[in-house]
Amino acid sequence: MRPATHLFFALVAACGLFGGCDAPVTVSPTSPTADGKPEAQLSQAPALRQRQMAFLDRIRAADPQGTTIERALLNEQNELGLILNRSVPLDKIPALMRSVMTQMAKEFPGQDLTVLAYTPSNPPHKIGTARLDGRTSDVTYTPVR
Repeated sequence: MRPATHLFFALVAACGLFGGCDAPVTVSPTSPTADGKPEAQLSQAPALRQRQMAFLDRIRAADPQGTTIERALLNEQNELGLILNRSVPLDKIPALMRSVMTQMAKEFPGQDLTVLAYTPSNPPHKIGTARLDGRTSDVTYTPVR
């Protein structure tokens, strides 16, 4: 393993990067609102967004120098995009993605999740995709060929 990868995993361990969120999100069935979305879904949105932001903050705090992950972003579908540092070896990316996916699954249990890895180029180029099936907990990694 190269020093950048060691540093990232050391930072993960030292900072408790992927500790779970203790605040449970409760959902109760309610009637639809004027726009057709259930009230429970609308009331969950701020809590989910807060959990997403806290998760991103932990990723960023674990690697403040960007030695492994230069940028981390979450989109509306709860897909995590990681722009990786050039020093991360291609053969280490699947293990890194699985590790991040495992921790993300703890933060967002029971959900189908996707983590996308990108090069630090302009524009970034996708180099791999990790997916987790929320029902089976099966993780797959597909490199871009």
